[in-house]
Amino acid sequence: MRVGYSLADKLADNVIEPLGPSDTLIVASFVNVNNLEESSSFGRIIAEQIAFRFAQRGQPVIELKLRQNSIFISEGKGEFMLSRDLREISKTHNASAVVAGTYAEGGDRLYVSARIVRPTDNIVISAYDYGIPMQPNIMSVMLRNR
Repeated sequence: MRVGYSLADKLADNVIEPLGPSDTLIVASFVNVNNLEESSSFGRIIAEQIAFRFAQRGQPVIELKLRQNSIFISEGKGEFMLSRDLREISKTHNASAVVAGTYAEGGDRLYVSARIVRPTDNIVISAYDYGIPMQPNIMSVMLRNR
């Protein structure tokens, strides 16, 4: 599944405020658009792929799993960026930007929306939407660990 790589590339290519080589990113687990406190294996693996791809491109990415005391982590649900905590979390980790996203099941497609947010003022500096055909392997990942 190369969806995460494609999302990261599109986000990086569409950014209206370029990220410098020393600008660090936080990548949060993608969440269900109908319940922003719910993720799935899909939401977590997409975040992992995006973080990996940005790191491949030379962008510093902060690994949140090593810093569990400063972000809401619900076991089995991933890391959720609570908007009221966005500034504090990014300040604590010295992050220049946050990658966040949502997904929604829609019949024969899974719709994914990704964005890069500047945490100082919550301005979206890049965004990209993607539709994924609901093939059996995608459905299997979606149903796991909701």
